[in-house]
Amino acid sequence: MSGARASRNSVPRPAARCRRALRDDRGSGSVLAIGILTATIALSIALIAALGAFALHTRVSVAADAAALAAADTASHRVPGEPCARAHAAAALHGVELVACESGYRESVVTVSAGFGPLELSSSARAGLPR
Repeated sequence: MSGARASRNSVPRPAARCRRALRDDRGSGSVLAIGILTATIALSIALIAALGAFALHTRVSVAADAAALAAADTASHRVPGEPCARAHAAAALHGVELVACESGYRESVVTVSAGFGPLELSSSARAGLPR
């Protein structure tokens, strides 16, 4: 009988094999390294996208200011031409699209926009004679 028990105990049962495999931590460092690398790459991609959107927002704001100043200078007859045409030219120099332009002798208001992937960023600016 003891021989039968010894042979039965020498063959690992499936549950014992699973417990032993779960206690074995070989390869866990690789899984951890892959997880950290994946998180770092995802965070880097998100940061690059956010910085790109911020840079475009700055460019759109500067373009709106420049277009409003160009329209105001033209409307006050300091520069010859049509105010909204000058605003359109100034916006085009910055690589954005002029969406709206209202210009009078005292004040000009413009809105420009540019696309960033699926997003559309826009900015408005006002320029004119001092009050």
